Amino acid sequence: MSAAPSPEPDRDCPLCPRLHDFIAGWREREPSWFNAPVPTFLPPAGEASVRLLIVGLAPGLRGANRTGRPFTGDYAGDLLYGTLIAQGLARGEFKARPDDGLPL
Repeated sequence: MSAAPSPEPDRDCPLCPRLHDFIAGWREREPSWFNAPVPTFLPPAGEASVRLLIVGLAPGLRGANRTGRPFTGDYAGDLLYGTLIAQGLARGEFKARPDDGLPL
């Protein structure tokens, strides 16, 4: 029996007031940016199929906070996705854009 996938956080999730207020400020400053909790890497098969856990501190200000995809748009993504591809844990080409076609 597989567990149901974890729900994604609400765009206005208030669980961390400091982060919520920080993001609200950036929504005013950069309204074209994503400025919300980013989707997880959780595969369609759910948590039971996960082989590797990748943890980040928080969405990178000009990375995931701008692009809406974890580790995309900053140096952490260049390093992470390059490593995942080199080790056979991801397929495709990372172009540092959420629409580059690289499946998570």
